[in-house]
Amino acid sequence: MNLALPLGLAAAALAVPLTIWYVLKSRRPRQVVASTYLWRQTDHSVSAAIPWQRFRPDLTFWLILLAILIGALALARPYVTVSAQLGDHTIIIIDASASMLADEEGPTRLELARREITGLVDKLGPGQEMSFVEASSRARVLISSSSDPAALKDALASLRPTHGPADLVDAFTLAAALERPGQSTVVHLVTDRVVPPGAEPAMPEGLIVTAVGQDRPNLAVTRLQAVPVGAGSSQVFVQVRNFGPLGAKARLTLSIDGEDVVERALELGPRGTVDEVLTVRGGDGEVLVARVEPSGQDVAGNDLADALTVDDAAFAVLSAPRELTVMLVSPGNVFLGAALSAVPGVELQSSPVVPNDLVGVDLLVLDRVPAPDAPTLPTLYIAPTSLPAGITSAGEVELPALTFQSPGHELLADVDLSDVAVAAAEDIDAPALTTVAGGTAGPLILAGRLDGTPVVLLPFDLLQSNLPLQPAWPVLVANSLNWLAGPPVTLPATAGQTVTLPAPAGVTSLVVSPPSGDEVRLDVARPRLLVDQVGVWRVLYEGSPPAGVEPPVVAVNTAPDEGDLAAARPDFVEARDAAEAGQVAGAAEGRRVFGRELVAGVLALVALEWLWVHGVRPWLRRRRRPVPVGGAA
Repeated sequence: MNLALPLGLAAAALAVPLTIWYVLKSRRPRQVVASTYLWRQTDHSVSAAIPWQRFRPDLTFWLILLAILIGALALARPYVTVSAQLGDHTIIIIDASASMLADEEGPTRLELARREITGLVDKLGPGQEMSFVEASSRARVLISSSSDPAALKDALASLRPTHGPADLVDAFTLAAALERPGQSTVVHLVTDRVVPPGAEPAMPEGLIVTAVGQDRPNLAVTRLQAVPVGAGSSQVFVQVRNFGPLGAKARLTLSIDGEDVVERALELGPRGTVDEVLTVRGGDGEVLVARVEPSGQDVAGNDLADALTVDDAAFAVLSAPRELTVMLVSPGNVFLGAALSAVPGVELQSSPVVPNDLVGVDLLVLDRVPAPDAPTLPTLYIAPTSLPAGITSAGEVELPALTFQSPGHELLADVDLSDVAVAAAEDIDAPALTTVAGGTAGPLILAGRLDGTPVVLLPFDLLQSNLPLQPAWPVLVANSLNWLAGPPVTLPATAGQTVTLPAPAGVTSLVVSPPSGDEVRLDVARPRLLVDQVGVWRVLYEGSPPAGVEPPVVAVNTAPDEGDLAAARPDFVEARDAAEAGQVAGAAEGRRVFGRELVAGVLALVALEWLWVHGVRPWLRRRRRPVPVGGAA
C-alpha cells in the first residue's frame, strides 16, 4: 500500500492535545450524601477540581484517538496499484467484424460484447467520460467523451457489424486521436480474437483486451469463381471449408438467378477443405450463388451446427468470354505463343517488330525486342533489349535465386514459383514498379504503371529458364493478361474492400443498391465504393450512357478468415480476472484509493462516541446508583 499525500499523516499530531486535555481535565470527585442542605449557600466558591492528574484514558478517549488516526490516514490518501478499467477518459474499441455475428447458443458475440461494455458504463463515476469506436471495415466514432450513461447505451445500441474484417489499425489510430493531454486515458478492445501481428505496432499503450465467444463449429463457402468457357457455359470453382474440430457432412447447392442447377453431397474432415470444379450454363450478367448447409448428425447424435450464417453463401456474376486482341512481338517463342493462345477469348497476332499501327490491339507482348520509350498500350515485357524510360539496368546477374513471392498479388494467384530456375537476368531498377517476385540479386517479376499504363516486366529470357516447363507458366500468363486488361468489375469482391466502378461518358451519377436496399449515390469524379455487405450490389447509371453499355453488377463475399470461429483469442474469464488483478502485460495502471472507506470509519467512530456519552454511559450510571437508606430515592 502507498500514500498519495503522506503529509496528511501530520493530522495525527492532534492526538497530543487530546492527551494533554485528558491530563488537565478538571475532575470533581463524586460523593454520595444524605442531603444537599450543607451546599445551599452557593455564594462561596468551592472547587474540588484536581488540575494535574495521572493519565487515565477511558473509552471516549480511545474512540476519539482512533478517529483522529483514521482521519489522518484518510488525508494521506492510501492506495494500491491496480489495473485501471476506467480512467478520466475511457475509450472502448468494439470489434464489429463478420465473425462477431456468430451465434453463441442464443446471443451473438456482438451481444456479449454489448453486455461487457454496458457493465463498464454502469461503473462510470463523477467526472469520468467514455468514447466508443466501432472497428469495422472502416472505423468510426459512435460517441465521443460522454458522461451520460443513457447516451452511451444509445450509441452502443446503434453498433452494427459489417460483413468484412475489422480494420484495427484504423480503429487504434482513431482512438489515439480521441486522447486528450492531461487526462488519465484507458483504452479497451472488445473482440473475439487476439490482435493480429500487423496491428500490434499501432496498439495504444496499456490496451486492455477483452475476448468474447467460445470455439464454435462453422461451414463456409470460402471461394467462388466462374470463368466463361464459351457456348453459354462457365467453369465454376467452389471451395468449402469446415472450421470445426469435428468432421461434418454438408450439402452444396449452386443456383443461377434463384433456380437450383447443381447439388452435391460433401464430407469434410476436421478443419478440412473440399474443392469442387463444376460446369454450369448461364447467360451474361446472371447471378450465381453457391450455398452450403450442414446435413446429418454429429457423433453425439445432435444435428450438425453452423454458428455463422453470413458465409454460408457466396456470389458471382456470370459473364461472356472477354475478347482480347494480343499483339506478340518476338523473334519466335513457341512457349509464349502457346500460353497466350490457350487463354480463353484471346485473338493472337504476331509481328517481328512493333507495328506503327496498333488500332484494334488491346494488349502488347514484347519478347526480346527493343521497348518504346513509353508504353501506349498495356504491355508485357519479357527480356526487352532496351528498356522504357523510368527503368534502368545495373548489368546482368547470373543464377539469380528466387526467394520472395508477394502472396497477395493477383499475378501470383494459384502460381507456385518455388521450382523456377533462371540462368541470367538483368538487375533492374524500376521505382515506379512493384516487385512481385525476386531475390537478393534483384526482382524477377515486376508490375505497376508507367505513365499511367499498366505493365508487367520479366527481366530474363524465358529460354534461359525452366519457367515455361512449370505448371505455373500458363496460369501466370493468364493472370498477367487479366491484370493488364483490368479485371471486370463483376469479379467477386471481398467484403470490406473499396472497388472503383466504371463511369462512362455521358453518365452524371451512379446509384448503387446494396443487399440491404439502402441506395448509395456516387459522383462520377470519384466512383469508389466501400462494399461491406455480402451479396449482390447493383448499379444504375443516371444521365446518357453510351448505347449498349450496361451498368455493372458487383458480387461481394466474406473474407475467408472471418469464418474461423476457433481462431486464437485470450480466454474470456482468464482475461477478465487477469485485468482485474493487474496481471495483463502492458495493462494500464490505476489507483484504488481507500479515502471514502476511511472517512466512513471516522464518522462511525464519532457516532459511536456520541452514543456512548449520551446514551450508554448515563444508562449504566443509573443502573449502578445506590439506593439510599430507608428506601428513599
